[in-house]
Amino acid sequence: MDIRSPTRRTFLRPPEYADRAMRRILLICATGAAFVLPAAAAHARSGRATPGFVVVRKAASDGGVTGNPVVTVVVKGFVLGRISQEGRVQIYHLASAPNSLTVQAAGPYVSRRNVTWHGVPGTEFSGSGYRFRAVGGIYRVVIYGSGVYVYAGGNGRVTLQGSAAYPKSDGEYALDGGPFRSLPSAAITRSIGAG
Repeated sequence: MDIRSPTRRTFLRPPEYADRAMRRILLICATGAAFVLPAAAAHARSGRATPGFVVVRKAASDGGVTGNPVVTVVVKGFVLGRISQEGRVQIYHLASAPNSLTVQAAGPYVSRRNVTWHGVPGTEFSGSGYRFRAVGGIYRVVIYGSGVYVYAGGNGRVTLQGSAAYPKSDGEYALDGGPFRSLPSAAITRSIGAG
C-alpha cells in the first residue's frame, strides 16, 4: 500500500531499505556485544566485593551504657543510627574516601567528647533521643546502651550481642535483606557484603 502526501510523495520506504536498516542494526548490536561481554566477564572475575547491609532494631544489652557493646560495625561505606533510650556511640574514622562527610550527631540530649582506640582518634556521643551518622569512608562504630537502631552498608563486618537476662526483648537484626533474627546472648561476628 502506498500512502501519498498532497505533494504526491510516499511516506513508506521500499522493502529493500528496511532490510538494509535491519542488517545495519544487527551489525551494531553484534559489535557492541563483542566488546561488552568480555569486559563484563573480566569485571566479574576481578574479585570486587559486593556491598551488603545490616539492620538492627530495638537493640539492648546487659549493663546499659557501661556494659558490653550491642553493635560494633567496621565497614567501608556508611553507618546511620538512632539511640531512642540511652546510649553511647564511639565513631573512629579509619580512612577517608573522596567526598567523605564528617561524623555527625544531632538531638536535644547528646554530648560529645574525644576518644582514642589503639591510637586512632575518634568521637564519642552519649545521651538519649539522638541520631548519628558516619558516611563515606572506613569506620569503626561501637554502640552501647538500649533502644539502638542501626543501618550500615558497604563491606566489612558487624559484631552483635544482645541480653542474656532478657533474650526475648533485646532487639533483632537482619543481614543483606534476610529475615530478622533475635540478637544473640553471646557476641557473634558476621560479614557485611560479599567478597
